Amino acid sequence: MIVGLLECEGWVISSTSLKDKRRVIKSALTRIRNQFNLAVSEVGQQDDRQRTILAVVGVGSNKQILESELRQALRLLEETDGLEIINTDLTYM
Repeated sequence: MIVGLLECEGWVISSTSLKDKRRVIKSALTRIRNQFNLAVSEVGQQDDRQRTILAVVGVGSNKQILESELRQALRLLEETDGLEIINTDLTYM
């Protein structure tokens, strides 16, 4: 069994309130949950109106398939309007 963890640090562009930020983040997280068999959550900077840390986690028996899904989820995050990913870390356990 392989566990893959993708941590993404992001910047919510032109967010003026936590409500603006949460709208952008919720949209991205919902899209990942609907398209992939991955768990995703905001795990840091929750009270900052522009910064965020997101975690995407998957479990599988094939590292290549798991890596492909995590990279597709990252692409989806990078394509999200209003969200700029500034740092990522992909680890396996």
